[in-house]
Amino acid sequence: MRGFLNLLKPKEWKKSIFEIDFEDLLSKGFRVFIFDYDNTLAPWRARKVPKEISKIVENLSERATVIVASNGKEKKIEGLKCRIIWRARKPFAKKLKKFLEEIGTDQGKVVVIGDQIFTDVFFGNRMGFYTIKVEPISEREFWGTKILRFLEKLVFPFIR
Repeated sequence: MRGFLNLLKPKEWKKSIFEIDFEDLLSKGFRVFIFDYDNTLAPWRARKVPKEISKIVENLSERATVIVASNGKEKKIEGLKCRIIWRARKPFAKKLKKFLEEIGTDQGKVVVIGDQIFTDVFFGNRMGFYTIKVEPISEREFWGTKILRFLEKLVFPFIR
């Protein structure tokens, strides 16, 4: 059980992506950044990324590979200039793993940033990536996500 709980524990906890020290991560050699979309970069179902967030992603894209991996359905997004992988099926993410192999990524150089423990963090830790858990941007979300949020509350005391 302890091993499973370790897979749910992120390396860092942040309130939002604005608190992440990307300069520090780059200086430590991280070269691939995988962001969740819904409630990490934009509110659930939003088709536009807030300008201040898109600026962070754009600046990071100039020095690293940036990928957005969403379990959601494909939709046109304004404000993001990076590779987006829809229906990524995190935490399993066979599609995402294949893409990372194609670009020749060293797993020790990847950061996963997301708002969910059972999808984003579990996926990243299972793959041996550096994981950062952020708080969701909005309380509005898919009904399945609400179930996972309830489960997160149950495991939170054991992983924090």
